[in-house]
Amino acid sequence: MIYRPTSVLLTVATIALFGTVAKAQAPKEVTTEKNKPVVLGNFLNAPNNCGTNPGPIPLLKLREKPSHGVVGLQIMIGDVAATDACPARKIPAIALFYTPSKDFVGKDSVQVEFETGDTKIPSLSFLITVQAAAEK
Repeated sequence: MIYRPTSVLLTVATIALFGTVAKAQAPKEVTTEKNKPVVLGNFLNAPNNCGTNPGPIPLLKLREKPSHGVVGLQIMIGDVAATDACPARKIPAIALFYTPSKDFVGKDSVQVEFETGDTKIPSLSFLITVQAAAEK
């Protein structure tokens, strides 16, 4: 049987990415100030052909809603760093952000999963600390 390096690399990458589905992911800790939104993550899919049209991005779905705020999505422009094959470029991306409830100070959490058809992608968890505004 002949294996092509690309298919072997793809298989290894798939196992590395999706082999952790059953394991619980440690939540990413994020801090913001009272009444200020914070970006939780930017999601983009840079094409291999050096173009500026993004590839498909998995649909984000809230698995656990925040108790003391709201989560939103916003289309933005993401910077893609230069590589040996492609120059630096900007492509459309999706930003996931959290806005705390008015005057809320404390801890909140959010869990997001991705819908990609039959492919399983680990969900992301965020532990958000909302602090009182720093005095100036």
